[in-house]
Amino acid sequence: DIYGDKNKRLSKKFQINKLDNYSQLTVKLTVPDTSKAYVVELLSEDKKLIQSDPITKNTSLVYKGILAAKYYVRIIYDENKNGKWDSGNVRLKRQPENIWLNEKLITLRPNWEAEEPVTIPKEKVTP
Repeated sequence: DIYGDKNKRLSKKFQINKLDNYSQLTVKLTVPDTSKAYVVELLSEDKKLIQSDPITKNTSLVYKGILAAKYYVRIIYDENKNGKWDSGNVRLKRQPENIWLNEKLITLRPNWEAEEPVTIPKEKVTP
């Protein structure tokens, strides 16, 4: 730098996965009501969030370059259309946004393209 200081040299070796270990998943979504908003979340097998996408109509989401593994699809009924899950508020007497988890485990194989149809059920009314 301008003061003559130097950093220690650091060498770190790493390897990237081969392209053959990745897959493509196409999720064909059918929504029950096109006037409402939804958030589609792709979850890993241990239910960690991989990717989140807001939708409002029947569509197909393509997830390219994801590791071959097992995945779930979770749907958030997005009442305020902000693209994320919102918890409730006791003072305002507002319930948290409803969530639906597609229990079907989607298995992706290496170098594979999978297509999964998902029909989102109508939102259950919370008392």
